[in-house]
Amino acid sequence: MTDYGVVVSGFSRKPLSVILGEIEQSNIGIFGPGLIQTSQSPMGQLNGLRADLLAAAWEMFEDIYQSYDPDQAEGTRLDILSRLRLITRAPGEDDTSLRQAITNLGVPNTRDADFYRAVINIDGVTWAKIYSNDTNATDANGLAAHSVAVVAIGGSDEEVALAARQYVVPGISTYGNTMVSTEIEGFCRSIQIMRPEQIPIFLNVTVSKTNDAAGCPPPSNVAIAQTLFAGLSGANRPVNGQDVTLHLIRTIISCVYPNVEVTAATGNRVGSGAAALPIVIDFDEMAAITLALISVTAV
Repeated sequence: MTDYGVVVSGFSRKPLSVILGEIEQSNIGIFGPGLIQTSQSPMGQLNGLRADLLAAAWEMFEDIYQSYDPDQAEGTRLDILSRLRLITRAPGEDDTSLRQAITNLGVPNTRDADFYRAVINIDGVTWAKIYSNDTNATDANGLAAHSVAVVAIGGSDEEVALAARQYVVPGISTYGNTMVSTEIEGFCRSIQIMRPEQIPIFLNVTVSKTNDAAGCPPPSNVAIAQTLFAGLSGANRPVNGQDVTLHLIRTIISCVYPNVEVTAATGNRVGSGAAALPIVIDFDEMAAITLALISVTAV
């Protein structure tokens, strides 16, 4: 078994000293033991040139081998490897993050993670979630048995549906409120995707504030409202079908300001009168709020 090249532990590059020694031994076999091969001799000079060229070739072999390993590949080669997994580099994404996506480092459900990544990386998509019903009965969200729902905000219907088609095999149904016809290499298939309706809501929150553990004064009502708005919008906003509850509001605020207690809260859909929580949100809906529609009162 060779000591160099592709071995059990990976790739072992042949050192320059070994290459030169092999060249010298080969020359002795051809020309005899009396051949002068000192570094200053003509043959020694030729040996050195040959050894340098072969060492450079071994370095190239090692680079090629490593370029097929996601843990060692960089740049363009890493992009090529990602496409084998139906993954593309997100705008501004560095090699470390893309490498983790390829190798699924720390990801328990690799296929769902890849599916989500394929959708969220579509141009214009700002939020996405994948639901699956693996049971033999319709679930609480209305998904039929053995079906998948792809929920996305933004992006074109066609691109979202094509991304879904890569992961939803024939025989598994899709669930949503938007039917999209797709065609790949002459094969047509209809895919349903979910485009959740944005439901404008308002909130009136009453809080009790105290100094924090370090004796610093509590946040202003405006700062509390901004914190609540951040928790109800952006990437971490409540998902489609998630009710806006008193517990949700308390959790968002207390995680940032443990010295602020939410004592009461009312709200509703815009256009309706204030009422006790929760604000009920259906599976094909998502709660949407602006900072101007959050009122915080301290008692």
